[in-house]
Amino acid sequence: MSRFLVALFVGLLLANSASAFGEGTGLFEDFEFVDRTTIEAAGESGIALCYSTNDIRLLGFTIFSDISGYALVTEACEGEVARRLTPADMQDLRDSGQINPTVPLIARNSLDRNLTNYGLWAAIILGLIAVIIRRAKSLLGYDLRGPLRRKTTQRIIKALCHAGQCDGVIDSHDIALIRKTAARLTRRALRTADIVKVADKIDARLTPQDYVALGNGLRDGEKDVMMQAVFYLTLQNGRLLPAEYEFLTSLAYGIGMPGEDFRRVMNVALGDLDLYPAR
Repeated sequence: MSRFLVALFVGLLLANSASAFGEGTGLFEDFEFVDRTTIEAAGESGIALCYSTNDIRLLGFTIFSDISGYALVTEACEGEVARRLTPADMQDLRDSGQINPTVPLIARNSLDRNLTNYGLWAAIILGLIAVIIRRAKSLLGYDLRGPLRRKTTQRIIKALCHAGQCDGVIDSHDIALIRKTAARLTRRALRTADIVKVADKIDARLTPQDYVALGNGLRDGEKDVMMQAVFYLTLQNGRLLPAEYEFLTSLAYGIGMPGEDFRRVMNVALGDLDLYPAR
């Protein structure tokens, strides 16, 4: 795995100019302190046993660090490399008492290091797989949209009930159409009792603050669905009552929908009337 990541990064470096990445990006050798030794060197402040690591850095940040072996390095792993060590060298130093005998003969990555190294790459790979699966489902014609949030669904039902009340009363036909429309656009299973519960609490007198509250906390796409649902309900008779027009324009203003979006969503709703006849 580490060889693959190194090869991938080298390929990226070769495919782009060095100036595109900067001085802090590339493959680097580094040393990490392991333990002190009793080895003396003339003119040196001390020789330490260190891990030799192959690091991949991006803009100065280490995104991959693989231990490749041991080395003796001056100045507590900050100076010059005095000697690179094989497992046989480590055994000789251990036998002579120059290094801690508990240090493993072979330098390997710890579990924490492996998790750090491969966790990010695993997340990237899983993300790419998810994108590929989603794209494949889209090409095969599957509906990738999930149900809308419960809060959004309740707001849409409430807006539909207000729209249904514009002609004076919400009858059983309106209740059935509201449930059907809300279920289709929110992609949630709704019961008639859910609609009746909201309709019973509807107050015909709406203030500007009430319109604002209907869209408060909703995403732009969710506001579009709300307006699409209300347009569908009010236009299904082929005519628009003055009270319905006032409700539509007041709702669009309250939720902050621009005029071009208002017309766009209305056209979508008109298309829905052809695809999903109300009667």
